[in-house]
Amino acid sequence: MNPAPADEAPHAPAPTPRWSDTWQLDAATDDGAGLTVRLALQPNEKVAWFWTYLVLPTRSGPVVVRDHEVPLPRQGLEIRAEALWAELWCETPLEHWTYGLEAFAVALDDPADALTGEIGERVPIGLDLEWEVDGAIHALPDDWPTHAYFEPGIVHGEILLGRERLEFDARGEHQRRWGVVDFGATGSWTVGCAGSALSMRVEGLPDGRVDGYVERGNEPRRHIDRGRREGSSGAMRLLLDDDIEIEGEVLTGAPVPVDGHAVLDRSLCRLQTGDLFANGWSSLLEAR
Repeated sequence: MNPAPADEAPHAPAPTPRWSDTWQLDAATDDGAGLTVRLALQPNEKVAWFWTYLVLPTRSGPVVVRDHEVPLPRQGLEIRAEALWAELWCETPLEHWTYGLEAFAVALDDPADALTGEIGERVPIGLDLEWEVDGAIHALPDDWPTHAYFEPGIVHGEILLGRERLEFDARGEHQRRWGVVDFGATGSWTVGCAGSALSMRVEGLPDGRVDGYVERGNEPRRHIDRGRREGSSGAMRLLLDDDIEIEGEVLTGAPVPVDGHAVLDRSLCRLQTGDLFANGWSSLLEAR
């Protein structure tokens, strides 16, 4: 597909269950802080899903805002629910987005607490962030289950967490996806980062299909269509196109219970190939 400015706006849904219209930001700093903001509209179910996951090197577990029963936006991409307000705003299509959030989050002592009731300290959280493009767009092939494209960029702004005010200067990826999201397709995985020395986005399906790109230093961008992911609880490895190896060290886990049968095992990782590295996000859909 060739993404167009109009693709940044909501799409007309297909009349199928689990059809979803999704906007996501994944960002990471060099010192080990990470942030995900995700809004998924499910118009056929008349509901939206909203996630914010913040991981900090000073905390042992993630700070979580997760609500799968948010009313659909009345206008734009502004949502309101109990103890939650958020807005995603497209300033310039394919170039510039802003993110606002005022909510109560749960600060977890351990990433595993995300899968056992999300019991932790209740803490107010706020976001006032901007993402600006800094790299070429990459789109999934037309025959993939969902339409999607990804853009690396720069993220900056403020995060309010309790009484703390944190300046957030990071690299991050704007993600746009629409179509049927199958949380029964366990084995799906993604790995991505948007560093200045290493930028990549690779996605794999249970049937073995792989698509993505890798940019290393001053080398031209490489399109990836073959590879595999190997991993354990604290590390993972990608073998791509037979000659690219990416090592990933898990810095902090942030698993997401997506329904009663599946978990999206997400983590902030230090990704490295040779002497080049960047921090980014890895995910693997697993049966619960």
